[in-house]
Amino acid sequence: MIVPAPQLRTDVSAGQFLDDLAGTAAAIAESAAERDAQRRYPTAEYDALRDVGFWRLTIPREHGGLGFGYETLMSAVITVAAADGSLGQLPQNHFNTLERIALAGSPELRARIFGRVAEGAVLGNATAEPRERPPGENTTTLRGKGSRHCLTGRKVYATGALLGDIIAVQARDESGELVTALVDRYAHGVTIVDDWSGFGQRTTASGTAVFDGVEVDEVDVLRFGTDARTRYRASAQSQLLHCAIDTGIAQGAFEAAVRLAHQVHGGRGSGAVEFVDDVLGVSRLGELWIAVEGARAIVTSAAQLLDGLTDADPLPRVLDAFYRVAAAKTISTEAALTVTAALIDIGGASSTRTELRLDRFWRDARTHTVHDAVRWKPYSIGRRLLTGDVADAWSIAHPFTPFETLEP
Repeated sequence: MIVPAPQLRTDVSAGQFLDDLAGTAAAIAESAAERDAQRRYPTAEYDALRDVGFWRLTIPREHGGLGFGYETLMSAVITVAAADGSLGQLPQNHFNTLERIALAGSPELRARIFGRVAEGAVLGNATAEPRERPPGENTTTLRGKGSRHCLTGRKVYATGALLGDIIAVQARDESGELVTALVDRYAHGVTIVDDWSGFGQRTTASGTAVFDGVEVDEVDVLRFGTDARTRYRASAQSQLLHCAIDTGIAQGAFEAAVRLAHQVHGGRGSGAVEFVDDVLGVSRLGELWIAVEGARAIVTSAAQLLDGLTDADPLPRVLDAFYRVAAAKTISTEAALTVTAALIDIGGASSTRTELRLDRFWRDARTHTVHDAVRWKPYSIGRRLLTGDVADAWSIAHPFTPFETLEP
């Protein structure tokens, strides 16, 4: 049973916040397998995270938030994803949109959205276009002049849109600029279809989003501009959230593996009755711990680099953080896939019982890791080392651009 934590003050310490969040996450974990089995959305869990201050974690204190940085944010997302890999996905778009608003939003947009989040609002996402369209093509449009616009289009994989209060919708305006419109979930003309059917991350409140002539105020339009430093900072934060999700899923699977190790016998051929006397099994458990801690360490390292950035920092320093995140994504992906698969090795045949639903860790990891495939990231890192060419901010791969053409 989830017992909501008391509403936090804006002056709470990061340590106290993370302690309170850990208690809430432990309660969330108790029903995660049941939600996965029933494909039941985490409505009460959303509220419990709201009560502990999670959704306003990065909002500046002057706007009613907790004002924490990337390191605390990543620790928090790891904690939530370890408890429930589906619920752990939902903060990604919420916090990425807040970051983009902080970096490039108008003072009016920041005040409006930050204020609503401080009061309890959660952001959903509508970015991806239907797959019959080429990657990067965006046919959702924002038309109009002056202070009023009309949003029309169709999106897929709208993570969090079914539970969110505000949806961040990527569209092209009349000039061809890619913008983000912030619209109310229940605004006239907004329809969210509950049609997500992935075998993992089954309860991410995702689906198809349809926008049929939705009215949007100019103040609710985020225009990102062309500044390379802003673009690569926003991308790095977005990617690092994905790393934290993978690391959290790996952490959750590792904790399940430790519990199993206390319950099962040693493996056949080990000569051991108890798992603790199975030398190879115990060594494997140690390897899994190393994988999780390695992922956590590089996620923390990348978060610290991002925390240290200022608006005055030159592009090379921003790119150092960007590529550290690319490395973190490679390592966290490997950790998630390795640990979630090895969980069943630790538990043996009895751990495959359907009622345990231990396969959900692997299903969640496999589903999430293909969201942002890592196969191009080692190449992108190597190409920068040899030629100085910089990967695209959002694909983390092609098209590559000579550094000198990016420098503001």
